[in-house]
Amino acid sequence: MERDLSAVVDLVTEAFPDLEWTSNLDEWMAGKFEPPIAFIQVQGVAEKGHTLTANRVICDAGIVLHHPKVNGEYQPISTEPLRAILRRERFGYRGKTDGLYIEIDSDSLDISSERKDRTEITFRFEYKVSIPRPVVEKINTFEIEEGWE
Repeated sequence: MERDLSAVVDLVTEAFPDLEWTSNLDEWMAGKFEPPIAFIQVQGVAEKGHTLTANRVICDAGIVLHHPKVNGEYQPISTEPLRAILRRERFGYRGKTDGLYIEIDSDSLDISSERKDRTEITFRFEYKVSIPRPVVEKINTFEIEEGWE
């Protein structure tokens, strides 16, 4: 699993510990799942230089919470646990699996409950990744000429 997806999955499982999740787009599009479930998708948007040793990666995340149906009525899943985590962590989150720290753009957070059967959550986040450096052989011996004065 990719590190950025792993961090979002960790965020969702912390907010909704009893909720199953999937990131398989084909399975989700075909409707091969049983609610309640969360569909999670992460899409890389850009990678930009940040410092000489790190780049900044920008991603969009989408989370769809599919509500369970009880007695013919959809029972909405509250998004308050997710909001509470984001507020507590000041819209930053460190993934438990890979330790990746993501910074969520609070202005991009959108929670939509327009459809009865689901709640859609979208946001943009970024994280920093090290630039791989070439291995350089180090000089361990020095030749010193005698007679310098």
